[in-house]
Amino acid sequence: MESIDYNLDLFEAMLDEIEDFLLSADIFWPLAKRSKPDSPPYPRLSMGGLIMTQDESLAQEAEMNSKQNVQHSKLQRQWNGVLTKWRSAIGRKSEREMGMRLNLWRAYLSDLEEGRASHFDYHRETRNRVQFTRLLTLTAGSSKILKMEKTIRSLDARLLNLTIASEFIWDDRLHETYPEENFGFLYRQLRENGK
Repeated sequence: MESIDYNLDLFEAMLDEIEDFLLSADIFWPLAKRSKPDSPPYPRLSMGGLIMTQDESLAQEAEMNSKQNVQHSKLQRQWNGVLTKWRSAIGRKSEREMGMRLNLWRAYLSDLEEGRASHFDYHRETRNRVQFTRLLTLTAGSSKILKMEKTIRSLDARLLNLTIASEFIWDDRLHETYPEENFGFLYRQLRENGK
């Protein structure tokens, strides 16, 4: 997880461009604002990336100083306003990204099953699976969404054959944000031989 200041600045940069992004046909939007020189570059804006940045900032709330808390509260209000004003556009954009995240996760599991993926990638690749679940909260239950949910359940069943139970694999501050009942794949690790 990145620093509090990085996540707050990224959250702000994303919200500054969210309306232009929502009106575009893009799933990924290059941000005009750049990160500070001593920080990692900002990722492109996507609905999944935005909601995970929000998740991380919420998980860091207890560690924020007063200035950071003020900025965070302002950003939360701004995000809630965007959700209210742009609900349909957010749902459509999220549905498109869910399809992409699903395909990336399916391809990764296939690579694991065929021995073409590294064990070290699991920690990073689970981001696609997390984003799929988080994006689901921004969509309406269309027939396309229901079909994707059925597919993700079958992929989760495949994952069980490749993994064993584990402690939470991400930063402990995110443990409450991603509980095991909804994010079970974050409580598993790959078997030693990958099979």
